[in-house]
Amino acid sequence: MARRYLPSDFRQVAEVGTTKSVPNPYTGVSVPKYETLFKVHYKPHTRTLNQQYQAVQAGLTDTRVIVIRHNKKVSEGLKMKLDGILYEIEQLSPDDTFGFGKYDFITLKKSSKVG
Repeated sequence: MARRYLPSDFRQVAEVGTTKSVPNPYTGVSVPKYETLFKVHYKPHTRTLNQQYQAVQAGLTDTRVIVIRHNKKVSEGLKMKLDGILYEIEQLSPDDTFGFGKYDFITLKKSSKVG
């Protein structure tokens, strides 16, 4: 049975975007800069204790998981900005089944690069 969420659960807004190379106006050197493509509403997903242990074992302790309504435009090469913090999409678990009430689980890792 599929998990059902209330529309009110998706209160937070995340910016989905990518980095593109932009020349620095002072030096002329190209630097990466984050550019927003679109926005999505999300729900933070709380891991169970067992899932937290598995994340530690897999080396994913510095990640967080969010849930969004199914969106084909979201892919693993993109970045997301939540509360002013830039994250890389580490793993995407889309729901491609037929019907309504489809949700995607996205594992995010804090971006260590400038952008």
